[in-house]
Amino acid sequence: MPDILRILITRDLQAIFETDGDFSRQEGLALLVAEDGEQAWWELDLMRPNLVMMDINAKGMPGDEFCRRLHQDPKRRHIPVVLMVENRNPQELDRCLKARCADILFKPLNQHLLLASARRILGLKYRSYKRVPMCLAMQYSSSPSSMRDGLCVNLCSGGMFVETRHLLPVEQMLQIAFTLPGTTRRITCKANVNWVNEEHNPVNKNLPTGLGLQFLSLELSDLLSICRYIRRRSVPAEVGKPCRTKNRPRRNRRP
Repeated sequence: MPDILRILITRDLQAIFETDGDFSRQEGLALLVAEDGEQAWWELDLMRPNLVMMDINAKGMPGDEFCRRLHQDPKRRHIPVVLMVENRNPQELDRCLKARCADILFKPLNQHLLLASARRILGLKYRSYKRVPMCLAMQYSSSPSSMRDGLCVNLCSGGMFVETRHLLPVEQMLQIAFTLPGTTRRITCKANVNWVNEEHNPVNKNLPTGLGLQFLSLELSDLLSICRYIRRRSVPAEVGKPCRTKNRPRRNRRP
C-alpha cells in the first residue's frame, strides 16, 4: 500500500469530508473527487484509489451498479466500496447487500462516520482529535425514556469523555444531549461507548471514572459548531485533565 492512501468520493460527499480544513495533513490521505458515479468509474485507472465511497443512488451510475461492474473486473475487484443509504429505506439496504460492498453507512452522515469506516477498511489507527477540558452537564441513555445525567470533562470533534459511575459496555449505543457553552441550541445525537475508565483499573489515570463516547450521527451544523468551539479553546490532546467540582471528592491514588 502506498504511503499516501487515496479515497475516491463523489462530489456530494466532499463538503462532509472537508469540514476540517486540515483533513489531508491530519489523516495522511489524498481525497479524490469525481462529479458522479459514472465519472468515478471511468477515472479508476487514472486515480487508482485504495477505497471508493459513494451513495447508493449516485448520479450517473448508482453505487450498486458500480459495485457490480467492479466485481466483474479481475483488475479492479480488489478495490473496496462503501455505500451510503437512507436510514429507513429497506430497499436501499437490500441493494447494498446484494452489491457486496465493503461497508454500509446510514444517513445522516458526518465526517467521523466516513473516516471511521475508511480507517477500518484501510487498516489505519484512529487519530487523536484536538480536545478541550471542560465541565459540561449532559444527558445520555440507551433508551430515550430514561435519560441519565453525566458530566462531560473533555470534548473533541469526534466525541467526549463523560464522568459517571454508571458504566456501560464497550460498543453500547447511546442517545446523548448537551448544549455548548455560550449557545442555546440543544445538540442531540447517537453515540457509541468507545472505551471505559474503571475506578479501580483505570485506562487513563488522569481522568475520572466514566465513558469515552464517539459521536455517530451529528448533524453537519452541530459538528461545525463543535469544531468552532474547539478552535477557540484548543489545547493539545494529551493535556485534558479531569473536571473537579466542590462537591466531588478526589479519588484516592493507590501507592
